[in-house]
Amino acid sequence: MDTLRESEQLPGQETDSKGSSLERMLRVLDLFTEESPIWAVDDMGGALGFTRSTIYRYVRELAEANLLFQVGAGHYALGARIITWDRQLRLSDPLVRAAQSLEPSLPRWSEQQIWLICRLFKDQVVCIHQYGELFSEVSYSRGSPRPLFLGATSKAILANMSSRQHSQLFLENPDEVRASNLGHTWEQFRRSLQHLRRQGYVASAGEVDAGVYGLAAPIFDTDGKVVGSISCVRPIQERDSTREEQQGRQIVALAQNLSQLMTALANRPKPLD
Repeated sequence: MDTLRESEQLPGQETDSKGSSLERMLRVLDLFTEESPIWAVDDMGGALGFTRSTIYRYVRELAEANLLFQVGAGHYALGARIITWDRQLRLSDPLVRAAQSLEPSLPRWSEQQIWLICRLFKDQVVCIHQYGELFSEVSYSRGSPRPLFLGATSKAILANMSSRQHSQLFLENPDEVRASNLGHTWEQFRRSLQHLRRQGYVASAGEVDAGVYGLAAPIFDTDGKVVGSISCVRPIQERDSTREEQQGRQIVALAQNLSQLMTALANRPKPLD
């Protein structure tokens, strides 16, 4: 790898129009996805519009911090520190720990079912824990980011966000709103979310993954702010409208239990192994 001398770094270089140095380095890490897990250094620079010297410097610094590692000549993947951070999250996240403690009491509604625990991070829903088996892989496997507007798992969160957040999301995401089956106008969108919020649970079929049906309820922190959701995903043929309300009430009770357990565990941190 080329070595960039200090004399080649101009004053103020890190705060140009493309953002601060930290923001730009995070953009490098964001390039690494399930579809593109390995990148050549020059390709990174081309994708981000960075100069050759800048991308080589960022990659060198990220590699020194164990956030990237070299898998071949000039080619990199995510590094060991990412793995250790993931382990730390698995062991220390109070919501994951609360979900694990509830696993033995989760209802068995179908031979094929997966329970998903998801968190809200800004405007994305990310699965942080799953339990059970399903005939096919679902998009919400751990670490998979999803948008807010599709599927019961996300809509249970969306419905319980603030009115101010709803109006902002409606204005900034017109295409997603139109595809969400929540209405095309602001009034339709607002009323749909109010209905889901009053109902307490959300059901959807085939919105994210073909052939599956989801039932979900929101999880709240001590301030009443929605932080995530619990959902059960099953084959679509398992949907039974005569039992949906009863199961909906059950999943709302589970979500309330999770909220309480999460709060208790957050106030009583568990040391890492």
